[in-house]
Amino acid sequence: MNGSCECAKTVIYAGRPLAAMFMSRLLGARNRWAQQQRFPDLRLVWRGYAVKPGEVDQWLTLAGVTDRRPNSAALLLAPHVTGFRLSMAMLTHPSWPIPIWRALQVRNRLLLQGRVGLGEPFDLVTDVSGWRTLEKGIEVDVRTRLQRGEETPWQSVVTFYYRGSYEPGLNHGEAHGAPALSPKIDDQAKPSARWRVDPAGKWAFGTLTGDYNPIHQWDWYARLMGFHGASAHAQRIVARSLSQWSFSGDQKHQLDVWIKGPVYFGAEVVQRQLERSSGEGGDVGVWMADDPRPALIGRWTVIRGGTI
Repeated sequence: MNGSCECAKTVIYAGRPLAAMFMSRLLGARNRWAQQQRFPDLRLVWRGYAVKPGEVDQWLTLAGVTDRRPNSAALLLAPHVTGFRLSMAMLTHPSWPIPIWRALQVRNRLLLQGRVGLGEPFDLVTDVSGWRTLEKGIEVDVRTRLQRGEETPWQSVVTFYYRGSYEPGLNHGEAHGAPALSPKIDDQAKPSARWRVDPAGKWAFGTLTGDYNPIHQWDWYARLMGFHGASAHAQRIVARSLSQWSFSGDQKHQLDVWIKGPVYFGAEVVQRQLERSSGEGGDVGVWMADDPRPALIGRWTVIRGGTI
């Protein structure tokens, strides 16, 4: 049975948050930032969350990854993909001051620092770690982590951006996510991989993430929003991109991702990467073949100081 109970500023889900519940809140969403001028002190907990082998295989298949073994790259991404509906529940919560349709996911930081056993139950916990006003908008960092007792083997910080004019100086917390500036990769460097983004499985991927944003589903709607057509979830592109890398299974890994623009279904994608000679990671860029601007930049780091 799926249910939730709300105690002070903590919402506890006994099972995965139902998309029908949080997506229905869109109908009554209002922009209340002028009154609140802050993000809520809110904590969402998904009891019994687990990285399920069948779901890992499903989203890697949808991403076009042929080697679907649960390696470090897959485990680094898995809670971000199948646990993303907890972030969706956060951004559609009645106390959230800005409607979710104005949110742009611009940066991710994912950290794998312990063992995440397939099928093992954890608490998946999401809260707001910080936010800051900018010249032309506001950023908020939504932090998510796997917890079991004192153990936190995985965590992420997803940065969302809202365009608009906001009173300067209304900042809170520290910026623990990926830095604002991304690495630079030569767009003339030799491609390390090419593929075409398969439009199949749009709805299925939304079922995994809980994100049913129509810009990922229908060309006509995406065009109404100013895009050329429907685009893939960033997680699909990142999963395919990481499959080109060799990950050491027992190391701690950090992945920073900068989402620069959409990757349209049917587009040919070019990947270029620079690996560090020390074997401690590298940088990767993904371009649509007909666009000189990168759609996505990533920095993978093997963290010094031990194994997991």
